[in-house]
Amino acid sequence: MGTIGELERLAGIGASLPERTAFWMQFHHLDGPACLKAGVAELNRLIAEKAATVAAGKTTAPRPRWEKLPPVTAEEEQALEAYAARHGRYWKSVLNRVWMGGPPHDDAGTLRRLRNSHGPTWLQSYRLPKPQHLEKSDRPPDRPDT
Repeated sequence: MGTIGELERLAGIGASLPERTAFWMQFHHLDGPACLKAGVAELNRLIAEKAATVAAGKTTAPRPRWEKLPPVTAEEEQALEAYAARHGRYWKSVLNRVWMGGPPHDDAGTLRRLRNSHGPTWLQSYRLPKPQHLEKSDRPPDRPDT
């Protein structure tokens, strides 16, 4: 059988903590031994499915690390900015926890699609765009000192 780590690697589960956590969270509702058995069974299923795909000549190679992800759309950027404003300084930690199945479960729609397309590892390195400086004509008028 080997180790859990070997099975995860053979099944194509990423080695990072967020990727491993995302896989095992689907079994977190089960008690200890049942959780482990269900997880190992799923890993073996994934390995067998991968072997069958390779044997059929239909290899789907994982996306190389250096391949760029699709750019974040304006809608996704707005959703991230709104989430950050709502959750404050530790918004990424909150969103990552939500993406792993924890509360407050407020990541519906756009943020959920972003999780599926970019993943939790991407979130760690993402930076919100810096606020644009207002043009002089857009600034509110200076108030004279009284």
